[in-house]
Amino acid sequence: MSNHLQVGIDFALKQAVFYLASPDGHPVATHKSYANSAVGYAQVKDLLTTTMQRRGFDGLDIAGEATSTYWMPYFLQLASDADLTAAGLRLVLLNPRWVYWHKKSFGDENKADPSDAYYVTEYLRTHPAAAGWSPQLGTWPLRCYTRLRFRLAHQVAGQKCYYLTLLFLSNSAYSQRKPFSDLFGPTSQQVLSHWPELDALAEEDMVELLETWSKHRLSDPLQTAQRLAEIRAESFVVPEPLQTAVQRCLDLTLQQIRVGEEQIATVEGWIAQEAAQHPDVAHLATIPGIGPVCSSGIVAELGDVERFVNGERWDAHRQQMVPRNLRNAEDAVAKIAGLWWPRRESADFAAEDRRMAKTGNRYLRYYLIEAADRMRLSLPDYRLYYEAKYREATKHHYKRALVLTARKAVGLIVGLLHRHEPYRSREERQAAQTPPASANNP
Repeated sequence: MSNHLQVGIDFALKQAVFYLASPDGHPVATHKSYANSAVGYAQVKDLLTTTMQRRGFDGLDIAGEATSTYWMPYFLQLASDADLTAAGLRLVLLNPRWVYWHKKSFGDENKADPSDAYYVTEYLRTHPAAAGWSPQLGTWPLRCYTRLRFRLAHQVAGQKCYYLTLLFLSNSAYSQRKPFSDLFGPTSQQVLSHWPELDALAEEDMVELLETWSKHRLSDPLQTAQRLAEIRAESFVVPEPLQTAVQRCLDLTLQQIRVGEEQIATVEGWIAQEAAQHPDVAHLATIPGIGPVCSSGIVAELGDVERFVNGERWDAHRQQMVPRNLRNAEDAVAKIAGLWWPRRESADFAAEDRRMAKTGNRYLRYYLIEAADRMRLSLPDYRLYYEAKYREATKHHYKRALVLTARKAVGLIVGLLHRHEPYRSREERQAAQTPPASANNP
């Protein structure tokens, strides 16, 4: 048994609470609170080095919960500290959910930062991690951009849902008849922004406006103008005071949608610049339909995929530890993304309805599902798989088929990242494996 000092940290905005214990669980220093700043870190370093020298510890294990970003500056400083690294520093970053359920086994206790540091230390001591934490600075800038795009995309989607709700109140037949394939396309946005003014226009003037707004891309502007006239006739008449208020809300919401889409385009430009430094992004981007944005989001969240391949696992059949393989790495990535369906069994009972976990990295899950949605439109194998799962589903056909397709795509993505190679179709792989014909036997 190693003689490492066990340190648990509970991070907050203003302070970091420490609990120090020996490997057998005896307290060494309890509930030490320091500022979550560079000044506080200097005091913590002095505490750790002094304790190790006085107690004769030959190593240092430090664990903290991944609470927002409060943990990150401390961990980055610890990882770059040459003195602590030379003293045998090992960092472990814990999922707060693990510590929460571990605390449940102790019975009812107060919810307080000092006691939380104790439970972090106990989890570290009793659940030794297979691998320590290390900063992955190479992919973190890319992660900042892809996570920002994730948030912007969800904000724009929320604004569009709100806009459609108000649109039905103002113009009930517009979203029903759908005069344009994209209700938020450039031409549709112009029509919606000038909707109250269109009632007074003649058909010829409407056609001319549609030609201008669409930049002459409409196949039949006259038919579109007639459809808009029918929509105006079919929509409920809203009282003038309410119509004015609703139209103002619609105009402002539409402005927010435009700004959000412009911001997404800006962030995607940053992603493209940063992705040029990551060959793995280029490898994933060769998968038909997946694109550079989804590739960047996946690579940014996974980092070095070799950490899922290296190491050992317990083989229940052989009753021994065996080396991990690529399939184990695929299962680990799917579990981290929440794309797995836990079994629920007790005695002779086994639940037939298994829900997707949805726990884990929501950013990784989002980009995997987005990638799968594009792959099913571009790759025959994935399209057939999606259609088969769609037919098998008894409810939520689209969602179920899509997440199962995303789970299937994990194997391809992990394989390409592990081998550091671009995507090749089945025909290309078969051609590469076929030996060339000899000169005597053409």
